[in-house]
Amino acid sequence: MASSKPHVTLNTPPWVYLGAGLMVLVTLVALAEVNYRFALANPGGNDFLARWMGAHMWLKEGLNPYDERVSLASQMVIYGRPADASRGEDIAHFVYPLFSMLFFVPFGLLDYPLARALWMTLLEIALVAVVPLSLHLAGYPARGKALLAWVLFTILGYIGIRTIVLGQFAGLNVLLILTGLVLIYNRSDLAAGLVLALTASKPQMTFLLLPLVLLWAFSTRRWHLVGGLLGGLVGLILGSLALIPTWPQQFLRQLMEYPTYTDRIGSVLSIVAGLFPNLETPLNTLLHAGFMLFLGLIWRQMWGKGWPDFLYAALQTLVITNLIAPRTATPHYTALLPAVFLIFRALEARWGQWGTYAVWGWALLLFVGHWVLFLVTLVGDMESTWMYLPLPFFCLIGLLWARRWWLTEAHP
Repeated sequence: MASSKPHVTLNTPPWVYLGAGLMVLVTLVALAEVNYRFALANPGGNDFLARWMGAHMWLKEGLNPYDERVSLASQMVIYGRPADASRGEDIAHFVYPLFSMLFFVPFGLLDYPLARALWMTLLEIALVAVVPLSLHLAGYPARGKALLAWVLFTILGYIGIRTIVLGQFAGLNVLLILTGLVLIYNRSDLAAGLVLALTASKPQMTFLLLPLVLLWAFSTRRWHLVGGLLGGLVGLILGSLALIPTWPQQFLRQLMEYPTYTDRIGSVLSIVAGLFPNLETPLNTLLHAGFMLFLGLIWRQMWGKGWPDFLYAALQTLVITNLIAPRTATPHYTALLPAVFLIFRALEARWGQWGTYAVWGWALLLFVGHWVLFLVTLVGDMESTWMYLPLPFFCLIGLLWARRWWLTEAHP
């Protein structure tokens, strides 16, 4: 007679989930409290302020977010007087697509210090979440202490701290970008398209990535991805037009005014061209044309291919976006984290133990180097243009070096 083994069921007691949930809640409340005290003691967060003011005055007073009175209200908070554009002072326009209000309206009903504190908390959560998503995309396993180290590397690094203190929407947008890419990897194409459509709330971050996604989806017949992305964009635009039919013209007007009152640093490639004053104009044109040609070649090689080619093209697209986009911001560089981890994974795969040493050496250099460079080159209370150079070029060169390994050995 055959013996049967008893069936054992391991059930986690409900109190374990309850306790974990309470710990998370207490941690978030404590974090929000710390952020609130910081916001009271350190007025600022100007990147968030202009968006909050747009939502606040729209909800409270019915003013169009692109109205000059909204910008003036932000200027009064920042300077205590109207800004002087001729001196490069921030006019603090709303200057985002209207559908970005999906993210700002919940904070518009709150007083600014509390809204800023909660927004900082949301950005901190987003930056923590970006780490496992980036590791997953790069196929770079990290658990326990290693995962904690990468979280601290991200959130305490110069780019992470700057994102939080300024209240940069980029931190949240990067989370949407990486979530969309992970959903594509998992073949949840409709959801991926809808999530990626939301990233158009900050178009200077995804004006190249979204066309790439559409081209690849067409080439591989991923029709749900096409439908989700196009349908999401159309829905966002039509919904916002129903609220304020004139917003696209007003948004474009503010966008055109933006370079007139900000530091005229141009793109990262323009900074490089500026290092050679006698050749600046032709070199600037040559660099931009060359990088766009290079990107077109990457897209051509990706056409009709599978996930590895698509992800490589997406990561290089994010790198080149930050090289050619005018007035990029260092918080945008959070989107380069998957590229950093892919390069680190390639180092370990190719060089073994020495690769591991190289990974931690590069991580330390990037972490400490950014802070040292910031302190050494700080001009008044403004970061210098040197801060824009190290990370995108590290990622560009590193991805070129890792390409063959990624497409052949990592995905035979």
